[in-house]
Amino acid sequence: MSQARQLELAFPFEEDPRWDPPALEEALAREAGREVQVVLTDNRSVLLSVRRTTGGPLVRLHHMFLHAPAMVIAALARNIRRRGPAACGEVRRFMNQNLHRVRGTPREMPPLMTRGRVYDLGSVFAEINARFFGGSMRVPITWGRGVGRARRGGLTFGSYDPVLGLIRIHPVLDRPAVPRYFLESVVHHEMLHHQMGGVADRAGRTVYHTRAFREAEARFPRHQEALAWEKQNLPDLLRASRALDRERRAARAAARAASR
Repeated sequence: MSQARQLELAFPFEEDPRWDPPALEEALAREAGREVQVVLTDNRSVLLSVRRTTGGPLVRLHHMFLHAPAMVIAALARNIRRRGPAACGEVRRFMNQNLHRVRGTPREMPPLMTRGRVYDLGSVFAEINARFFGGSMRVPITWGRGVGRARRGGLTFGSYDPVLGLIRIHPVLDRPAVPRYFLESVVHHEMLHHQMGGVADRAGRTVYHTRAFREAEARFPRHQEALAWEKQNLPDLLRASRALDRERRAARAAARAASR
């Protein structure tokens, strides 16, 4: 078996590693039932990738995996053996839970606000969780601050933060004019991000909207209807978003004036 290569880099885990590089490679090979070559990296973008070679799978892992529990390594090996996505299930959860260590981002959960003027995100999330995820999804959700990025001339209606494991929904959707099924489609989309994560392409870039992701997204019963509604109502949503932004700036200015 080839010797796993490790970069000598500090990684902020308090506990000692569970594995040394040769033992990690041996465990993966044993569970996968075939020769495996492991290369440990400090890549902060692509934490895991698998490339099939004539000598067996070449598995590039961030050295966080030296701290992974045995069940995570076994799950990774099973995924390699099945030739499916390497980062799913237990593996994806382990990566998400430790991403803040990789990127040096403080793991501070913001206050969660689920009750809006019109919609209760807690209720929407619970319904989507039961219908599409068997009630197994455990991820916090909140209304965001309304600072979604421009996206193809539109808005980012929702986002998933893998560092915090948090779903944020743009407050522009908390309006009577927004049908519930459209809000549900956005929440469903972000829950899929939590479940599926990203996949490294051949260039080493992380791809989130893969074919598998789009197929799962399309299983939302009113997916096409939601896309059509967005296209038809985007100008109104953009105007509402700008109005929210003006309200937020005015509130900040009033707060500063009151503190003088």
